[in-house]
Amino acid sequence: MAGLPGLNFSGPSRKTVQDLTEGEHEFNIRPNESVYFINCSDSTLSVNSRSAKVSAENLKNCTINVKYTPLTSFVEIVNCDGLHVHLAEGVSVNTITIDGSDHVTIHVVNAQEQVSGIWWHKVSKVYVDRGGEQGLFLLDKLEENNKITMFQHVCKPQPDGTFSKEPVMRENGYPTTEAEKIAADARQREIEQAMAERLLADIKVTKKDG
Repeated sequence: MAGLPGLNFSGPSRKTVQDLTEGEHEFNIRPNESVYFINCSDSTLSVNSRSAKVSAENLKNCTINVKYTPLTSFVEIVNCDGLHVHLAEGVSVNTITIDGSDHVTIHVVNAQEQVSGIWWHKVSKVYVDRGGEQGLFLLDKLEENNKITMFQHVCKPQPDGTFSKEPVMRENGYPTTEAEKIAADARQREIEQAMAERLLADIKVTKKDG
């Protein structure tokens, strides 16, 4: 499975957990630490405290239990196969990135409250398990440009329990979607209009005082 070259950690420190091959394992991570699971298989990995970020690379047939919201609200997955990520009730993750991975399932209690967006690139069979009667939702594979090495799609939860699928575009080097760009442009126009009106008001006051 091809993916981006490794994970990029910008936090102050990280705890690396590697080469576990079976069994259940629990970890208490400091809030200023990112926990980095790599090269593990057939294992259940539980993050029992609040970490800065949760990252997984080269995991096979593993389960990660995230019991507290990461400080960065960020979970990233690279080159994993058969991975299950369980977000405990009350855990809210703004961004989940999945790259070069197959058969990944994100388990949630309430998708709309717990996940803002799932960004993905070169993946196959990614599911969101919404629990109860809603069950599994397959994030269908979209057409991808193999020449692009960045995330090309984002899926966002909708009120009806489904997920929208939007292409990712680049705005000044940053990933966004068309809807987000339209909203951001509208906010910028409002700011510029307010500034212009204030400047005009100041000019009128100055002329009156003069």
